Amino acid sequence: MYSNMKHTVAELEYYILHYLEGMTFPMLKNLGLQYENTYFLFKVRLYQLHGIDGLQPPTKQQHYSSEFKEQVAQERLINKISIYKLAIKYNIPSQKTIRSWIFRYTNGGESQSYNSKPEMYLIKEKTTYEEKA
Repeated sequence: MYSNMKHTVAELEYYILHYLEGMTFPMLKNLGLQYENTYFLFKVRLYQLHGIDGLQPPTKQQHYSSEFKEQVAQERLINKISIYKLAIKYNIPSQKTIRSWIFRYTNGGESQSYNSKPEMYLIKEKTTYEEKA
């Protein structure tokens, strides 16, 4: 289990199933649920759309194609779908990821040819006090 995960997938599914059967969020908290309401509801929606796969933590860092990132960003802008719903639809674990794509693939950010690797910056030799003056 990842260090930032508060529950195993099986535990989370247990809480979700109880929630879907009518148990309230405060009742789940009393049973030991450690997530906040909004994050838990996000997990519930992922589970409803993707089943147990929606709860699985990534085994490694996810990589998405530039075309896919741009498609998601355009879907947000053209169809006015919320970032929350896009994250659920495409089973993307973080809404921050989609926000960065929107910034990158619109006039607020880089073009489609964006390179995620930072450029190397050349460091000039140190200047002396006299050169600065």
